[in-house]
Amino acid sequence: MNATDSPASVLISPATIDVHTLIVGDWRPAEFAAALEQIHSSAASATIEDAYDLLASTEMPPEVVFVAQHLPGDITQPDVDRLQSAAPLARLVIVSGTWCEGELRTGSPPTGVIRLYWYELAPWWQAAMRKYRAGQCPLWSLPLDHPQAGRWSSDWTCPNVERRTDAIVEANDFGVYGTLSSALADYGITTTWYRERPADGDDSAGNYNAGNHNAGIWDGSQLSGDERERLAAFCKRVNGPVVALLDFPRREHFRLAKQLGAASVFGKPYVVEALIAAAGY
Repeated sequence: MNATDSPASVLISPATIDVHTLIVGDWRPAEFAAALEQIHSSAASATIEDAYDLLASTEMPPEVVFVAQHLPGDITQPDVDRLQSAAPLARLVIVSGTWCEGELRTGSPPTGVIRLYWYELAPWWQAAMRKYRAGQCPLWSLPLDHPQAGRWSSDWTCPNVERRTDAIVEANDFGVYGTLSSALADYGITTTWYRERPADGDDSAGNYNAGNHNAGIWDGSQLSGDERERLAAFCKRVNGPVVALLDFPRREHFRLAKQLGAASVFGKPYVVEALIAAAGY
């Protein structure tokens, strides 16, 4: 289905999902289609105008409305206000494309919505549905009390210390490692710094043997230069899932990182709780 199809067929609630959802916007571009196919059987979509008409006439409004945003400014505050007026009990989730990754710092995105990047949609939906099916508050029902609200649950608990080892982090810059280490420490996770090839004469702190860690975090940019070889080597050394952190990742970067051995890929900025869950804690 595309934006020209009848909006009457857009409300979908397959037995595997249990939640009425509405998909708004153009989800055909590769990154959006890749995100949507992991949570729905088909990329059903409606235009904004179709969505207004549908919401005004349906007897069973959706619980969640997913809105695709390709560029900053594509979805305006008046658009959000009209959708919320038509479906006041639905939670709007704006799913943003790669070109929107700086909007929270440099622009004025709409308020009153949950905002996700396209690569966050699938893990967010899976986590939300686990809570929903367990009779807990799903992520889309959390209060929107700050710009990052609703992106992830804050009820994560520290793992059993006796059953885990610390996470090993490969980062060329000690400042990057320090930031990650501090963030993970707040959740009771200790870390070890790993660098595959220290610079000549560099005797600064850094562990050059991955050892028997059962989770790894690899920090990179866009898998350019020697990063592909470094990531592949790191994944082979870690006895467990590796999470790769990339700058402005595209669909091809996700595919390549997983081919090299990464279990999960996150763009920056990321949600710490989501990273922890992906690392298996």
